[in-house]
Amino acid sequence: MPTGDQFEKFIEIVSELREKCPWDRVQTFETIKPYMVEEVYEALQAIDEKDYHKLAEELGDMLLHIVMLSVFAKQSKRFNIDDVIASISSKMVRRHPHVFGKLKAKDQETIWRRWEQIKRREGKRGGRKGKGVLGSIPQSLPALYRADKIQRRAARVGFDWDKVAGAWAKVHEELDEVHEILNIEHRTSHIEHRIKEEIGDLLFAVTNVARKLNIDAEEALQQANNKFIRRFSYIEKKLQRSKKMTVEQMDAVWNRVKASEK
Repeated sequence: MPTGDQFEKFIEIVSELREKCPWDRVQTFETIKPYMVEEVYEALQAIDEKDYHKLAEELGDMLLHIVMLSVFAKQSKRFNIDDVIASISSKMVRRHPHVFGKLKAKDQETIWRRWEQIKRREGKRGGRKGKGVLGSIPQSLPALYRADKIQRRAARVGFDWDKVAGAWAKVHEELDEVHEILNIEHRTSHIEHRIKEEIGDLLFAVTNVARKLNIDAEEALQQANNKFIRRFSYIEKKLQRSKKMTVEQMDAVWNRVKASEK
């Protein structure tokens, strides 16, 4: 069956679910949000695992939510799937004049700068107040992803360290500030707030170093999470046999596992 026909059939399936399935009938734009987030992360996991059969399945789940929300919108006379497709098609052509127009692009920096210029013009024509380079970054993004995106956007206009050494020095500066605030003996609510703020600055600075090294900070932290789980599982096995272990004994097991991995 041609792709277009399959897509039309899929829209019919989702529309029928909305009409006849008790669960689908009561869903709203808001109730679908957590499911959308979950499907995106499952697709990311499939990419990390290089499981392309699973990725195809997860992309289908993501497509389900796009079509489902479009069906909701059609029922409430807001927009329909044709509007969704027309909007993104028009946007891609409009924002790639070096592909669909006569303009030339020498490098990625030129492409990104022009992309931001086009976005700002679109916002003005649409009557939307300009949010600036960073204002359009969604606050709902995971913190590490958002930090990386903020830093990359700022770098596009030249606000960036020339070398990774500058970003690394900033990490040490933020770490010193954390040490300084931790050395204050009398803890007040203001001090607790300061500690949280300085830890945030430190995390932001570390994310910047990762970016300068072309490392995905979110992915790096996930790998660290998985490594911790893998090593801790050996401690759990020991605990199941001995029931009780000291911190020193746990640390010894951890170090043995760590050495064996190397």
